Amino acid sequence: MSEMDVNESVVRKLLDVVDAGLTSGLGNQIPGQMCVEAAVCFALGLPHGDKPQCVAPALRSLKIRLNDASWSSNETRAKGLRRLAVAQLGSAATLDEKEFVRRVVDYALTKSVPLALRYAASIHRDPKHKQVLLGAASRCEHDASTKAALEAKKTAAASAAAVDAAAYASAAYAVDAAAYASAAYAADAAAYAASAASAAAVDAAAYAADAAAYAAYAAAAAAAAYAADAAADAAGGSGDEALSSYAEDIVQILIEMKAPGCQWLPLTEQML
Repeated sequence: MSEMDVNESVVRKLLDVVDAGLTSGLGNQIPGQMCVEAAVCFALGLPHGDKPQCVAPALRSLKIRLNDASWSSNETRAKGLRRLAVAQLGSAATLDEKEFVRRVVDYALTKSVPLALRYAASIHRDPKHKQVLLGAASRCEHDASTKAALEAKKTAAASAAAVDAAAYASAAYAVDAAAYASAAYAADAAAYAASAASAAAVDAAAYAADAAAYAAYAAAAAAAAYAADAAADAAGGSGDEALSSYAEDIVQILIEMKAPGCQWLPLTEQML
């Protein structure tokens, strides 16, 4: 299926389904009871599932993980994913997935991780740990590398161990997922596809049907979305806002990369 199979009628139907609400998990093929990728399948008249063939595998993996993130309700999930649901359409075979994943991994390292670390620092009672967390956040903002991610991971883990608090654990999870995403992206795709099955952050078996060259990218994209979710979770009450902001930033990446589905974004403003 190509972007040529997506037309205004399909996009309007998709928006109607999304506006009915999106569930965590695949759900049922009933408006208001589906995840975002199942909504795409419904709009295209495809069997119930979460693998619409018009969406690039890496982007689809990110969307599934973001759909299942810690949104406060089905309504906020739908509102936050509305534009991204449209922007992803037609990305299969047209989106440069390697470049896309590089950008989302960089985002995880330079934005999601600092957000989680700074929040953890803001409520840490130990001045020493506070400064260490802030220093790690600043380094990650300027160094989107696996080495920086692993160093930040150690810092976050040490702070999480020092105090039993959910925010510190979430910060540690965010950095761990970002480090995983960075390593997945940097690794040789074929070798990574064989070894990733044992990784805790992402169930690589879900991508077994994809070519080995894309397995690493799909896992990295999903892990990057997990980092954003963990960062939002660390931020507490502002979680929906953080997740919505992340979804819109992914839309902006797709606009910059001229993803074909972005041509339909004006419909998201018309159908409010």
